[in-house]
Amino acid sequence: MAALGSALPRWQSLAPRLSKSLFTCRQCLRSQGSAAKSFRQFGTKPSLQPTTFRSSLLSNQNRQFFTSSLRRSASSPDVASAVEDGASQAKSSFPKISDKAVAYFLLGSAASVFGIVVFGGLTRLTESGLSITEWRPVTGSMPPMNAEDWESEFAKYRSSPEFQLLNPHMTLSEFKSIYYMEWIHRLWGRFIGLSFVLPAVYFVARKKVSTPMTWRLAGIAGLIGFQGFLGWWMVKSGLKDDLFAPGSHPRVSQYRLTAHLGAAFVCYVAMLWNGLAILRSHKLLADAASGLKQLEALRDPRLVIFRRSVAGLALLVFTTAMSGGLVAGLDAGLIYNEFPYMGNGLAPPSPELWDARYSRHEDCSDLWWRNMLENPSLVQLDHRILAMTTFTSIMALWAYSRRSPTVRRLLPPPAKKGIHGVVGFAFMQVGLGISTLLYLVPTPLASAHQAGSLFLLTWVLVLGSRVWHPSRTAKLLQMAAKARGQQLSSSTASAVKRL
Repeated sequence: MAALGSALPRWQSLAPRLSKSLFTCRQCLRSQGSAAKSFRQFGTKPSLQPTTFRSSLLSNQNRQFFTSSLRRSASSPDVASAVEDGASQAKSSFPKISDKAVAYFLLGSAASVFGIVVFGGLTRLTESGLSITEWRPVTGSMPPMNAEDWESEFAKYRSSPEFQLLNPHMTLSEFKSIYYMEWIHRLWGRFIGLSFVLPAVYFVARKKVSTPMTWRLAGIAGLIGFQGFLGWWMVKSGLKDDLFAPGSHPRVSQYRLTAHLGAAFVCYVAMLWNGLAILRSHKLLADAASGLKQLEALRDPRLVIFRRSVAGLALLVFTTAMSGGLVAGLDAGLIYNEFPYMGNGLAPPSPELWDARYSRHEDCSDLWWRNMLENPSLVQLDHRILAMTTFTSIMALWAYSRRSPTVRRLLPPPAKKGIHGVVGFAFMQVGLGISTLLYLVPTPLASAHQAGSLFLLTWVLVLGSRVWHPSRTAKLLQMAAKARGQQLSSSTASAVKRL
């Protein structure tokens, strides 16, 4: 009761002024309605009608104040029940901003995808990916449990082109080592699917995610399932002789390998970006005034070029990584193991780059794109060009952020630190790439080079999350700041009346 007593002055300040028309009889109201026309002719306004009073009583401002007052005076049993009813009504709808737990869940899932991408590279480098010749999503979760099962799996592998052309003298113990590599890779993929879908369903059921985030989680879950299909589609290409050139080294299709790698990268980017976006929204909403000030600074037109450059840089890093997938699929890193030269010059001879043997049409209309995607010499050259273009673009962005007085003044400190991180990972990735090439693609360096591409892309996304302008969060900040201003003005008015 004391809490309700203290809140009475504010209730009175927000209560609408009652007009005398509320206490008149129906006949007088009818006459007053007929007189309203004459009032409008002379520019005057009629008195407040009952419907106007009811609409003002149910205004959003009053609802917010009533709810906050009830929560502050929840010691009363009746008030407590009213608070519980309001809370149950709030739980029936999705929040405007997803819970922080959802952000941590997304970032943890991204870390798991990061790990499986690196482990998948190790599986390819150790030539273990073709050891399991069947796709059994459920029953394949368990490895062979006895000698008979191992002999059965080994017999299936002996009928594959990889065993017949590459490993005809492999023993059962050697087969077990590559089998376990591929089995762990597939089991990890199943774990990612379950560890993502089950918590996502829980968060949606408990209304801990916003409506847009609900659809994004569904899209990521679908992408994970599609990724499993792409993995088997890729492995299947290495189990048939007609899917690669006769007499060549048994390998999976470079197209399918790149599609599998690209889907993993997209899944990782979606998890990472949405997790960072949720955390950033919570940080901005913690202080609406400060958050609005930061976003207003980022909306400066002079930062548009910088933001677009970061987006273009992320796309360039992704494209370079996909060209690396083509290099891996064709084993193009095993030729021209020198840098910066390729033979006697910076590029191989033109007849080698545009070899007519890769064309499948009599008019050679597909000569240019088949050489770009199937000729190991040109594929390696393309990867070198993209890598150096990416490195040059990163250094140009760093110089722009340092030399431009406007950009240097407008960029927030976290964004400046992000640029330094991108530059550091770019130097590391270039060093790993050159070392991998010079030392004939050793497994540790090649795996580190693949991980470096993900590290570089990660830090570009971190930089992007620090300079991007989230329009939805900006609207919520404006609403929060407006509500805060109304609350302060109401408090000031009530304090003046008490004086």
